[in-house]
Amino acid sequence: MRLLVLDQSLILQWLVRHEFPDGLEVASARSLLEAEQLLVANPPDAAVVSLPPAQLPWHEFQHRCATHVPPIPVLYESCIHADARAMGLDPADGYAAFLRKPAARTELRSALEALLAACKGDNGGSAEAPRFSGGPAPRQSRES
Repeated sequence: MRLLVLDQSLILQWLVRHEFPDGLEVASARSLLEAEQLLVANPPDAAVVSLPPAQLPWHEFQHRCATHVPPIPVLYESCIHADARAMGLDPADGYAAFLRKPAARTELRSALEALLAACKGDNGGSAEAPRFSGGPAPRQSRES
């Protein structure tokens, strides 16, 4: 299983590697351009994106993931307190989840497990990634 993690700070990559040390290949990207290059060169099974500023073309990135064959489900994480649409994402585009930072480690782990299960086909027979609420998540520290 190959997971693309896009995060400018590398914190999210560290958390993913710490929470899933075995059996998960993590490809890291620090920019949208680098992530797009990885999508073409060696497409992942799923992606996790720590959203920086909303002015970046996230809708285009999501479209590339959603129209890939097979589709690449994406978990987005953002500290900007706006809904997913304000970040340029539309639930109709097929992203898997939208979490508010800082998400509790247990919440992040649960979302990642659901994302990875969807890639393996462990989501009740549906070929589609599970959709999580785009609503606000409780503010918690990553230590919980």
